[in-house]
Amino acid sequence: MKNNTHITPFAISLFSLLFLSACKDNPPKEGLHLPQELFREGDIVFRRGTGFTSRIVLAADSEGRYSHTGILKKERGAWYVIHAVPGEPDFKGDADRIKMEPVERFFDAGKAARGAVMHVQADSALACRAARSALGLFRKHLLFDHDYDLNDTTEMYCTELIDYVYRKEGIDLSEGRTTSVNIPGMSGDYLMPNDIAQSGRLCLIYCF
Repeated sequence: MKNNTHITPFAISLFSLLFLSACKDNPPKEGLHLPQELFREGDIVFRRGTGFTSRIVLAADSEGRYSHTGILKKERGAWYVIHAVPGEPDFKGDADRIKMEPVERFFDAGKAARGAVMHVQADSALACRAARSALGLFRKHLLFDHDYDLNDTTEMYCTELIDYVYRKEGIDLSEGRTTSVNIPGMSGDYLMPNDIAQSGRLCLIYCF
């Protein structure tokens, strides 16, 4: 059946704002049930982490709800998150790098105090290509960018990865936003999760 209802960008933004407000007072519970039937390749996932690095990110971006981000990719019938992350080795001696892990592990209670999944409002084929680009970077074993340099794509940090794969498809999710940071050991303009999460191209489908 054809739906003739026209949803304006304002309505989408208002819905997202109300949805985020509802999430604010509902912390995650054990045995989180993710609505995987709603997921699409190329969706952006966010989490508010529980570790030291997450606290640094949140201290640097006081207006942000999330400290980390990744992109969804479906492989062999299961959903995975591709993300660039430090301090989460899979084995002894594992370098900080782009990882690919089950979405359940990404949102594990030990790693995520809060989380969200957002659709990118774009052609589904485009979003799939962005996810495939992220998969290619994972397979290249790209290392995590500890210099947080957006001009150097030989290494990447979490938001840089998301920004990069969607820019390849002609979509600027950050819409020019960066965050000025001035804390010990970190000074300059950086692309933070909140700079991506504010995008008018994103539509919230799930949060906890």
